[in-house]
Amino acid sequence: MDSRTQPDDSDSDAVLAKRAIISGWAKRATNFGYLLFGVSMLAVIWGFAVDFTPGVSRVATVALIGGCIVLAPAILVQYSVKAAVRDEREKGF
Repeated sequence: MDSRTQPDDSDSDAVLAKRAIISGWAKRATNFGYLLFGVSMLAVIWGFAVDFTPGVSRVATVALIGGCIVLAPAILVQYSVKAAVRDEREKGF
């Protein structure tokens, strides 16, 4: 085998480092998205228990929409990283 068919270790290390960074950001985004969902749920519960004002409704709505915007891409990125790791493991890299 020559250098064109043999993977370079420095390229592999760079890919693994970048994948680890992306995975870390995706985990943080996932946690933040779930936090926003929790805030939305607490706002709705607060609204039912105490007083459902327009401010409470606004907080619940913004937190729910923000959680959807943040959480959906973060979950997709996490699954993509896991699939890449599984694919490399199956191919023996």
